Amino acid sequence: MRKNNLLNILLFISFILSCSNPRYSNYYSFDDQQWFQDSSIVFDFNSSKSKKLKFEISVSYDNNYPYQNLYTSYSLIDSKRNVINSEMIELQLFEKKYGYPLGSGVFKSFVIDSTFLSIDNVVQDEDYKLLVKHSMRDKSLSGINKLGLTITD
Repeated sequence: MRKNNLLNILLFISFILSCSNPRYSNYYSFDDQQWFQDSSIVFDFNSSKSKKLKFEISVSYDNNYPYQNLYTSYSLIDSKRNVINSEMIELQLFEKKYGYPLGSGVFKSFVIDSTFLSIDNVVQDEDYKLLVKHSMRDKSLSGINKLGLTITD
């Protein structure tokens, strides 16, 4: 009986230790829940000791968001101002047919996460910037509360 308990505890500890901790995690909060088209959200980070990085974006939104999806553009820039990667991505915030919110959350506030970039050739211990802006037609988007970035190995 004791051996089983000890084995279970060791398995649990090894599982916890094997989970990847974020190298970087940060949220940007929008004033008055307005995201203006001409403003880029800037996330500064260091590549630390890793050559492989996985980028996940998190969008916190509410029922005041007027569309079912969100187009965002990002640019990953190194310390010499070279663009490493740049692309437009689409995030589906509400279900297309019935209009219910996707992601996690209750009542009025929801969060959706999406891995949008994996890079395996970053320079170790270098500073980078990730610029994110919305690519919707409106000059100002309402209903977006926060934008987050999490980087893992």
